This record gives sequence, structure tokens and C-alpha cells, in this order.
Amino acid sequence: MFAAFVTSLPELVVTYAAVRIGAVDMAIGDLLGSNLFNILILSVDDVFYRSGDLISSISSIHLISAISAMVMTGITVIGLFFRSSRQIFNRFGWPSIFLLIVYVANAGMVYIYSTGSG
Repeated sequence: MFAAFVTSLPELVVTYAAVRIGAVDMAIGDLLGSNLFNILILSVDDVFYRSGDLISSISSIHLISAISAMVMTGITVIGLFFRSSRQIFNRFGWPSIFLLIVYVANAGMVYIYSTGSG
């Protein structure tokens, strides 16, 4: 848990600073670029993994998180192409609401799976 927070902290700081100065494109680029770089790292790891296929060796909960990350990236890209003037609570667009729903659903599934309740 702590390692995930520490590795995500640079993206959080850059995104927050970019939004504060009004550079929203920089904030989105930072997050999407970070995701793409992480995928590159996984593909390089897969090349050097000696025990077979890297993806087949992981826990199924990580598959749920990976699918959630892909869905969230897709929502972001679609939201960039199809901008709506309609907002919820005069502040949030539909991509933000869908991102929050996917994130909370993923966090709930990870929690249930990790505690053995599911």
C-alpha cells in the first residue's frame, strides 16, 4: 500500500500543480504518459521473465485492476474526443463521474478479494 502511494506521488504532485496553474493538458498528458510508461515497463519485464508468461503468473485480482485501468484510460480518451457541455453539479463532466464509479468499483473488488470476504 505504501509503495503504491510513493510511486504515485510524483504524478499526483505534477497533476495538482498543472491544474493549479491552468495547464489541464499537461495534467492529462502526465497521467496518460505515466500509464503508457508503466505498460512499457510491464512489456520489458515480460521479455525477461523466465518462468513463462508474466500475465499468467499473477493473481486474478491484478487482472481486475488491469482491466479497470484500461477502462479508465478509455473513458479518459473518449472524454477528450467527445466533450459535453452538460455537467453534474455545475462542475463535473460525465467522464469524471464514470472514472469515479470505475475506481470505486475496482477498489471495492480489491478490498473484498484481499480480505477473503468474496
